[in-house]
Amino acid sequence: MNRTKKIMYSVIRKIVLCILPIILSSCHENRAVERGSVFIANLDSTCTSEFKYSDLYRKVTAIALDNKEIILAEISKMLVYKDRLYLLDRKAQGVYAFQKDGRFVCKYGNLGAGPDEYVSCRDFAINADAGEIYIYDMTKNRIHMYDIVSGSYRKSIQIDESIGIDYITCNGGYLYAAQTSNRNEKKEGTYYLLYQIDIESGKKTAQWLDAASYNKGWNDEFMHSNIFYNIKENEDLFVLGLMDTVMCIKKNEILPFLAIESERMVQKEDILEEEKIPTSNPGVRIKHMMSLLTRLSAQNKYYQISNVFEHNSMLYFNCMSRISCFVQYDENRRTTSVYSRMTNDILFRVIPDRFQVPVFLSADETGVYYYVPNENLSELKSFVEENNISEGLVNRESIEKSNEDSNPIILYYEYKD
Repeated sequence: MNRTKKIMYSVIRKIVLCILPIILSSCHENRAVERGSVFIANLDSTCTSEFKYSDLYRKVTAIALDNKEIILAEISKMLVYKDRLYLLDRKAQGVYAFQKDGRFVCKYGNLGAGPDEYVSCRDFAINADAGEIYIYDMTKNRIHMYDIVSGSYRKSIQIDESIGIDYITCNGGYLYAAQTSNRNEKKEGTYYLLYQIDIESGKKTAQWLDAASYNKGWNDEFMHSNIFYNIKENEDLFVLGLMDTVMCIKKNEILPFLAIESERMVQKEDILEEEKIPTSNPGVRIKHMMSLLTRLSAQNKYYQISNVFEHNSMLYFNCMSRISCFVQYDENRRTTSVYSRMTNDILFRVIPDRFQVPVFLSADETGVYYYVPNENLSELKSFVEENNISEGLVNRESIEKSNEDSNPIILYYEYKD
């Protein structure tokens, strides 16, 4: 791209960012949305080959989850609240609370047809203001509410049948829901990515981010693990699919937070017309997704922002391309660093040639949580036995004692400061 084109691109981008709040506010009536402070991360600016964990973290602790009462098939999602870890297991269909040292506390609700039970357990959220956990029953399209301390059932609400949702979060006492794929085969109407739902009635009160504009016209989901990321009290970031702008949910507002720039960023033109047609057929949706991912990888395009966390005015996230890139954005200096390789010199004494990378869960003010799935525990245990694991790993004996009946291991990386 020559200098003239770069200047034109920059001007167009600034115009888009200036009108973005107007577009956002037009999605619902009588609700103004201010622009706020929008950061711009240019992925073409600085590319560095290696990011060392020791640059960010000072130590790692293995958290072995108690398996005396509960056996987890997987950790689909985790939220940290006060001194507890709250885990969702979609395979076993349940939400569980553990102490930060791994001791089991309680399970919220049970599978069943009773008024206090759920048929499926798709997602959950914590309403800190009300002291409640919300469990979303996708089969019945209901939200079940439980006391976060005792686990006792409080009530349920029926969600507005006009919307389909996949993920939920709670911010400032407001319930937000995301729809990651358009399963409505009717061509009329607009597919929105984000909704606000009234906690008392289950009715839709606001909607934002039409997929045609914000998701490049893509109507299907990717293999998301997280789409909501808490960075401060009552401040959550939201990004999914092919979005190139990370949004901030702040109480009753939706604000553009971080815009991603690159000559390699996926564009609307990269999606075939037949892939934009909404469908309720999961087989067709998977076929479309695999076709798109194969094409984007071959073209070395950037897409799917994920695993977002913030520390000391630094924003970190992953961005998919032919390989997954790790990005560090300095909010004070407004600079971007892109890393093609991450070296985990905090966990490993000797870096293995190959190993399964632990799965990102969430972050809090003191560190970041990852987990090692059950099927990868034997690999981690072998690294300990071969003395490839750092002697500084706290509670490494829990890995040595793990077996086929163990729950997943959580690795907690603590920030340097």
